[in-house]
Amino acid sequence: MKTLIFVLSIISMQAVAGKKPQAFTLLGKVTDADSGFVLIRNLTKPVADTVQIIKGEFTYRGTLEEATPHVISDEQNHYQMFFAEPGALMHMALKRKEMQVTFFDGSTAQDLFRSLLNAQDPYQKEVEKAKQAFSLPGANKDSIQQVIQNISNRINDNFYEFLKRSGNSEVAAFIVYSSISQNRGVDAILADSMYSYLKGIGRTSFYGVETGKSVEKLRAVTVGYMAPNFTLPDSTGKKKYSLSSFKGNYLLVDFWASWCGPCKTEIPFIKQAYERFHSKGFDVLSVSLDDKREAWLNGLKQFEMPWPQVSEIKGFRSVVNDLYPIPSIPKTLLLDKTGKIIATDLRGEALDKKLEELLGK
Repeated sequence: MKTLIFVLSIISMQAVAGKKPQAFTLLGKVTDADSGFVLIRNLTKPVADTVQIIKGEFTYRGTLEEATPHVISDEQNHYQMFFAEPGALMHMALKRKEMQVTFFDGSTAQDLFRSLLNAQDPYQKEVEKAKQAFSLPGANKDSIQQVIQNISNRINDNFYEFLKRSGNSEVAAFIVYSSISQNRGVDAILADSMYSYLKGIGRTSFYGVETGKSVEKLRAVTVGYMAPNFTLPDSTGKKKYSLSSFKGNYLLVDFWASWCGPCKTEIPFIKQAYERFHSKGFDVLSVSLDDKREAWLNGLKQFEMPWPQVSEIKGFRSVVNDLYPIPSIPKTLLLDKTGKIIATDLRGEALDKKLEELLGK
């Protein structure tokens, strides 16, 4: 089982419309400053609000459609996070110099969030203690690594117990979203597992919807899942190709760009595979992530690839980047005759070998 470490996501997005907003109020008492300011930001918004401290107190008001994570921070971006709720009257005690919240009430969502952090905190301290022991002279590193793994398993179990109890909440949706978006070790299978615990508002809330989108994108580059369909124009702009139109043949989807050296290195291997296996039911669709038409056309002229070439000429802002997580190129997906992904990132002769398995020599 993969270990899941929960991390907080400080990500700006646009709020989802449709629910009726309700006002909330946060009354703050600053125990170590009479004046100054704090910054408070709704994490679904791009900009923080500046809130003045007057005689050791501050008041922050806003409107919300659902329980939503916020951060209170200083100018150095030292922050604490809290969940505000529609219609709530919340109270906070804050040490401004340390940006430490010493008291908070009035938000059941915050109580739920704090319950997870409190449950995880002892385990995190155990992990830190074990890591310190790991660096000591003469440490039994194998034994300590096993201790860390055992603690991590308990953190993981605790995390899933929380999701099982609280999956019908905005808090659970935010936590799952954060875990997926901030952890490169999370694949589609693990993301699907976490997402399956979200129910009701856990799925329909802002972060529930965003989690669903993240899971779909992970599926789009994972073996065993169907590749999402898209339609893009060719280099003439007069003809369009859809991914679904290639069903019935094995298909290599090659995400590349004319400026990408490693992409160009792979082209001779793809041409070799195409020449060998096209007549047996193998196709290629090259999707350029160029952002300059002239550069793309020059690349096509240089490499003379005899299969369909498509692009929006929008670089990494193409519609395919909304469907597929492609942080870098080259990126290739090999699809079976139904459009299911059966291999990814086959480099060099590996593509030929895989096609030999599927179509024979």
